[in-house]
Amino acid sequence: MNARDTIGMLGGAGLIALLAACQETPLAPPAPIVPPPAATTAPAPATTHSQTIMPPGPAVAAPVKMEKPRVLGPVAPAIVVVPPAMAEPVIRVRLTAEEDVPPVIDHHKYHGTVQTVQLPTGKYVAINTVAIEHYLAGVLAKELYGSWSLETYKCQAVAARTFALYQLRTASKDRLWDVNNDESSQMYGGIKGETARSRAAVAQTHGQVLTTTWKNQRGIFCTFYSSCAGGATQDPWEAWGDMPVGPLAARRVGAIDGNCPKFAWPTLELTKADLARSIAAWGQRNGVAYLATLGPIRSVQITRRNTVTGRPTEISLTSAAGRTVPIRAEEFRLALIYDPAGTAPKPPSSFFDVVDAGSGVWLTHGHGFGHGIGMSQWGAQAMALQGYSAGQILAFYYPGAVPATLW
Repeated sequence: MNARDTIGMLGGAGLIALLAACQETPLAPPAPIVPPPAATTAPAPATTHSQTIMPPGPAVAAPVKMEKPRVLGPVAPAIVVVPPAMAEPVIRVRLTAEEDVPPVIDHHKYHGTVQTVQLPTGKYVAINTVAIEHYLAGVLAKELYGSWSLETYKCQAVAARTFALYQLRTASKDRLWDVNNDESSQMYGGIKGETARSRAAVAQTHGQVLTTTWKNQRGIFCTFYSSCAGGATQDPWEAWGDMPVGPLAARRVGAIDGNCPKFAWPTLELTKADLARSIAAWGQRNGVAYLATLGPIRSVQITRRNTVTGRPTEISLTSAAGRTVPIRAEEFRLALIYDPAGTAPKPPSSFFDVVDAGSGVWLTHGHGFGHGIGMSQWGAQAMALQGYSAGQILAFYYPGAVPATLW
């Protein structure tokens, strides 16, 4: 979830997204709004909110139920109901990876307290327990460029605060921390990560979150954001199986974030051997037998798109033995990122077309940087430069969300 140097939040604790950096470039007015190139294949029927999808091909006799990937954690609720007023909460941030010996941490670099905890596995981690407003001051400047507008920082503060409170309220009771300090949650640098601009943005939005209504209840939702949407946002249900919620519905937003170097990216070429290995490893890691045992891959095609945005949502893989199985487009991207050999290309997003080139696969017409759900950080900055306020920008990227001040 970092406009500066990561693909964006991939979801779930413990994810490692070692992706190419989005290089800092002098800021310029956003490019004229031009829709992304048309898909090379016809859109599939409208995506429905059904987890059970029948893959094409006669070799599959029953529908395949696509669960949320295990590495991304359990299916998150659409909203979390919170009281209209509450005391400022504290949040537990994991500062280190699991280590064989207790990590050495300078406690003076963090607000709150820092503790070293031994896990049931015998490994050690360091955890910072800190008031959420202090936490946010150490998040914003790690997520955004230092030169970016205060209005952009204020947008990030509200989105990051809502995201953090949501994670705090949904964390498993047996977990010792609520969030990580990296792109698997939100980037966090402690006191050294703070700047005058990050502290000002946090202070000027103190206690403010975004809420929405779901099944006649109002609560906070998971305010996902990423570096660059590439012209169209993505629904978390279609991305990885989280519950759909109105402000995060997929929609076309045009080239608002065309100032991002990754708004459009060049064709990536991968071998089918790299793809087969990546898919098998992803299946094994997530307990999905039909992916883990697919074997050599004969053909690849996009079989489902969001009919509003044109973003692919499902890709079908056919094995050399003639078995066809589905995988979400976002999982396809993550599988390549997780390639155990490290030789498969790492798509900046799952917004691309697929060309089956026989022995290999081309990912063409690529757009965006990150998962593309919710707010685009580059888009927020472009809108701020055009004079939009933080409230207007948040209303654009989370339509229908209602701001609330909880503390």
